Amino acid sequence: MAKCLLCNSQLGFSLTIKGLLWPTKLQSPVICPLCMKGFEKIPVKLSCPVCSRPQPSGEVCGDCQRWQKVYPWKIQHHGLYRYNDAMKAYIQSYKFSGDYRLRHVFAEEMKAEIKKYDVDLVIPIPVTDQTMATRGFNQVRGWLEGVDLDDSLATKMEEKVAQSKKNRQERLKTPQIFNLNNPSEILGKRVLLVDDIYTTGRTIYHASECLYNAGAASVVSLSLAR
Repeated sequence: MAKCLLCNSQLGFSLTIKGLLWPTKLQSPVICPLCMKGFEKIPVKLSCPVCSRPQPSGEVCGDCQRWQKVYPWKIQHHGLYRYNDAMKAYIQSYKFSGDYRLRHVFAEEMKAEIKKYDVDLVIPIPVTDQTMATRGFNQVRGWLEGVDLDDSLATKMEEKVAQSKKNRQERLKTPQIFNLNNPSEILGKRVLLVDDIYTTGRTIYHASECLYNAGAASVVSLSLAR
C-alpha cells in the first residue's frame, strides 16, 4: 500500500461507481488528507486582484500600487496557496533539502492550473548554474514534467546571496538577474511565467521586464505559494 510522501502514513484508495462504469487512468493519492489539510488555498475574494496577496479585502494591495509606479505595465499574478507553516515545511524538504519525490505532491494541480491559461509560451523561472550543481534540479520544472516549457529566460549572473536568504529590502534592491537566450522568439508572444513562491514580486517583475523589452504581447504569472 502506498504511503504519504509527507508523513509516511498509509494511504487508502477508494474506487467510485463512476470509476467502475467509465474506467480511466487512475490517479493514486500521494499525500494523506490530514497533511493536505495543512495547506491553505488563497480565497480570491480575500486577496489582492493583482498578486493574490492574502488580505481582508479584494482591493489592490500597497505592494502592487508601488510596483505600478515603477513599471508602465501590470502583472496579473495568481498564487494558489498561502505560504503558511505547512507550505514552508514542504518547500524546505523539496527545494532546499532536495527530496525530489515531493514534486508529486503538487505536480498534477500545477499542470491542471496551467491548462487554464491561453498563452503561447510557458516559462519556468530558471535557477542559477550553481543551484543546479548543488541541488540537481529546478523545483518548478519538477512540478511540470510533460508540459512544453520554453527555455528563453536565463540567469544573467551568479548571485552571491540566494534570494531565499535575503530580507525584504535586500530582495527589492536586487539588480536585474535575467536575460534572454532567444529574444526574437518572444516578439508578439503571450507568456506565462511559473515560480514556486511570490514574495515581494521582484523576481517576477525582473523576468517580465526582460520579456516586455523583447516585445512580448502579454505576461502573466503563476506560483504555488504566495
